[in-house]
Amino acid sequence: MAGIDALLAPAAQEAIAGAVTAAEAATAGEIVVAVVPASDLYPRAELLAALTSGIPLALAVTLASGPDTVWRLLPIAALSILLCLTAVRRWPVLKRPFISAAVCREEVRQRAIQAFYDHRLYQTREATGVLLFLSLLEHRVELLADTGIDGRVPGGTWDGLVERLTVALRAGDYVAGVVRAIDELGRILATHAPPRPDDTDELDNRPRVGE
Repeated sequence: MAGIDALLAPAAQEAIAGAVTAAEAATAGEIVVAVVPASDLYPRAELLAALTSGIPLALAVTLASGPDTVWRLLPIAALSILLCLTAVRRWPVLKRPFISAAVCREEVRQRAIQAFYDHRLYQTREATGVLLFLSLLEHRVELLADTGIDGRVPGGTWDGLVERLTVALRAGDYVAGVVRAIDELGRILATHAPPRPDDTDELDNRPRVGE
């Protein structure tokens, strides 16, 4: 997936880690950026995509072969569906039209919550972890803040940041979009959660890509 490849590049990793380091210099918040290719395998969408493409393909091949080959429809259909299923798994973007917005929203939210715990954002000294989570197939962003930060930031503060980063993902502006989002997040956190005198860097600043 192009987005993962772009974000795995050493220069991209360095740029994102540098942006996190700079943002955290002015806040008590601990920022973690996590990126996954997709939040779920979406097997139902895979099957629907394969059926929707495979059955018309099988009909076309059968009819083009002449009326005396109609009896071959079932084996041709089975082969066509299998080929289409292989293609969908090779290029996951093909199944995106078959995933509802509600399912996308729920799966990404649940995967973000899992990432929050997997990357130990809940273990900071004063509950100041902030997760910026990107799920590329769905073009969705989740921002989760622990209680030591979330309680200081007015409701709705994150919405504009999340929307701007989502637009950047859809435009393929992966690295620059993430860096801009981190810069904006740092400014928000500096206002509502300034650093403590004894503040330390508790979490690794490198992005977690594909984990």
